[in-house]
Amino acid sequence: MTDLEKKFSKEWMKKAEEAQGMEGYNATRLLKNIEEHGGVSVARRALSRDGCSENFEILKKKNRLDLSMEALIVKGEYGVLFDDNEVNDALALLCDCGYFG
Repeated sequence: MTDLEKKFSKEWMKKAEEAQGMEGYNATRLLKNIEEHGGVSVARRALSRDGCSENFEILKKKNRLDLSMEALIVKGEYGVLFDDNEVNDALALLCDCGYFG
């Protein structure tokens, strides 16, 4: 795992821990998966699924998409960890939800 991948994982875990306090948001399994497999791998699997996660929907309702995996992926420094389609999918989802960073 590169230093940038480690940084992505740490930042995502920090955001998930912050969101953990929101009603209905459960980051327990997510945090375990990031620790075991690395954030980039977990993010790629999440992006390949159809639809949004329950946690994403909670962040959307609470107007906290800044804490989402998608917001982290489109952040300039982390875009290089993902292919163009992955970044574009994350950006499109955020834009569809009215989040523009």
